[in-house]
Amino acid sequence: MTKISKQTKLEAILEYFSGNKSKQEVAKRYGIHYTSFKMLLAAYKTHGSDVLFNPPKPTGKFRVELASWAIRNNASNTEVAAKFGYVGTAQIVKWKEIYSQLGPNGLLSIQKGRKPKMPNKKPKSDKPLTDQENQLAQLEDKVLRLKIENEALKLLASIQQRTDNSQK
Repeated sequence: MTKISKQTKLEAILEYFSGNKSKQEVAKRYGIHYTSFKMLLAAYKTHGSDVLFNPPKPTGKFRVELASWAIRNNASNTEVAAKFGYVGTAQIVKWKEIYSQLGPNGLLSIQKGRKPKMPNKKPKSDKPLTDQENQLAQLEDKVLRLKIENEALKLLASIQQRTDNSQK
């Protein structure tokens, strides 16, 4: 699916209002989905070119207001677009669904973007360690370094032994 520029959408809207072509003909000519074009026209009639060039920001309050009005009035997406100037069909449907299930708090807690695939690292505690805990941490660190050193020496000895045996 190709993205259609704001300028192209505006040309389509202006062509529809100036000519004697149907919505379907204009939408097809410009490659805009018919339902999206109907929403654009309804929003343009009410809000003008701001719908395209300065759309409303979907804040928590805006989402709650939009979803509650749409559900209360049993409004279609086109009616919602005309009232609020927002033409995001998928978002409108999702917001109405969330509002129906979780109420206004569900819409207020929506975060932008997708969830991270990597889990968050555990935050380090900011409280200072006691002397005993500090000493224990140092000893654990020392034991780990000695184990690594021991393994490295074993590996070096085995490599030396192989080279000695291959020279004989």
